[in-house]
Formats: sequence, structure tokens, C-alpha cells
Amino acid sequence: MRLKPNLAADGALVLTTVVWGSTFFMAKDILARWSPLSYMTLRFVVAALILFALFHRRLLGATREARRAGAILGALMGAGFALQAAGQVYTTASKSAFITGLTTPLVPFVAYALLRARPGVENLIGVVLATVGGLLILAPRDGGAINLGDLLTLASTAAFAFHITLLSVYARRFDAAQITSLQLVSTAALVVVAWLALRACALVFDGGALPEFVMRESAPLVWDARIVWQLVYLSIVATVAVFFLWTWGQARTSAAHAAVIFSLEPVFANAFAVAFRGGQEWLGARGYAGAGLVLAGVIVSELRWTERRRRRAEGGGLGAEYPRESAGEADD
Repeated sequence: MRLKPNLAADGALVLTTVVWGSTFFMAKDILARWSPLSYMTLRFVVAALILFALFHRRLLGATREARRAGAILGALMGAGFALQAAGQVYTTASKSAFITGLTTPLVPFVAYALLRARPGVENLIGVVLATVGGLLILAPRDGGAINLGDLLTLASTAAFAFHITLLSVYARRFDAAQITSLQLVSTAALVVVAWLALRACALVFDGGALPEFVMRESAPLVWDARIVWQLVYLSIVATVAVFFLWTWGQARTSAAHAAVIFSLEPVFANAFAVAFRGGQEWLGARGYAGAGLVLAGVIVSELRWTERRRRRAEGGGLGAEYPRESAGEADD
């Protein structure tokens, strides 16, 4: 018995979000022993080498415009993951996942800034809901200062929002495998350069005069079986394999429908984090209320009420579909 295409696509996208959700607690575990850039370097270099082996002809035959697009996307992806990884050093995996979820409601406003694509009423409502939810998650429980990791993760959502917006443009112009490989290779190259530069600074200059994040990058790498299998999983399964699964699924459903499924990512991330890291990952009553508002904001911002009303008024009918390109982010 064959599955209906839409049901199979939904299954592929749900599996994608499950894998993305599983990366947060693993990254948190690795970052307890590794620095953010050393973790990113190993993860993205392995992924880039695999993609180069699979698509080296498309990479070597890329035009100047494609290489430029890949470099821009790679820089944004690298910035987003670097900020997210640095944030995970100081905050919990659960909070990191729900704060990262704020990226989706932010995308329509970045699209307006870059492409003059005016956001709809549902986007405004979604942003309000997600913002209130984000404030509830960010607010410290003891009335003290806001956690540095939460702020770094919040900053990463801006980079991810710009990345998603530009990816929706470049994906129409270039081959999907080529542009994805180009951006991952660019990300890998950037993080390698940054990692080596910071390690060199820590060795050349007086450690006492350097910021803590620089000194952290100079720490020796701790290798054990757990680290190895986590890096293999994050590089091959969560970066390379999931790209193909995600691409196959999203090609068979609408972008808005996919975005609603992607909103499950922080839910899975929280479930994995609580299961493997224990009660320290509980957000508390206020945090979970905020998480619910973030999810509601993501879903509401993707419903396209305004566009559907306009299409019905123009005679498009109830079945009219809003053709919008978008992409989801991991862990990212």
C-alpha cells in the first residue's frame, strides 16, 4: 500500500523536526567540553567534505553569481550557528530551541526590509504572540540579569531570518544541491579561519588580556567515544541526510504547511533535553506559557488569512494556494 504523497511528505518533515530537535541537547553536551568554534569546525567540515564528494562537479562548475550567493548564505549561516552555539554554553538546550523558534515570525519583516514583500496582518499578530512568549522565556526567574546565552541565541535569530529570506530568493535562481553545498562549504571555510585565528591569538598574546571566549577556543579538544558519535550524528545525519529529507518533503507540500510542522522542533528539543539532561531543562510554568505563545505565533504567522481573502475576492476560490518560498533552521 502506497502512502499518499502529502502524508509521506508530512512524515518526512516531521522526521526532519525530530532530528533537528535532537541536536540541541547533543550540542549542549559537546559544548560542556568543547568550545563553540571547535564544535562548529568539526561539524561543518565533515558535512562540507561529504557534500563536496557528492556534488563536486556542481561545486567546481558554479558560476560567479552562484559562488557569491553561497558565500553570503554561508556567512549568515555561520554567524547564526556561532551565536547559537555560544549561547548554548550559558543557557539550557530547551530555552535555546524555543528562542530559536522566534526566527520564523521574524522572517516576513526581514523580507519586507530586503525585498519589500509587505507582511500581512497574520504576521503582525504572530510577531506579537511570539514576542510576548519570548519575553516570558527570556525573563530571569530570580529577578536578576538576563542570561547571556539567551541574548546570544536571540541575536542568532536575526542571522537565521536573513539567511532564510535570501535562501528563498537564491533557491529559485540556482540548483538546490549546488547552492546548499556552496553555502555549507563557505560556512566550513569561515569557521575554520575564525577558529584558527582565535587559537593563534590565545597562543601569541597574554591570556589575561584576552576575552573569555577567545581563551575558551584555545582549550585542548577532549576526545572520547561519546564525542565522536555525537559529531558523526550531527555532521552526517543532522546536517547532510536531513537536508535531502527536508528538500524531498518540502517539494511535495506548501511552504506554509511545512512551516507549521517545523514549529514542532522546539517541542521535540525540549522532550529530548528533559529525557537526557533531566529537570534542569524544565522551563517552569512561565517558561512553558511563553513557549506556547511562541508556537502560537509561528503557526498564526503562517496561516495566510490575508492572502486567501484577497484571492477569494479576486475569484481565486477556496482552494487557492499562496505560493510562498520559505525554509526551516536547526539547530541548528
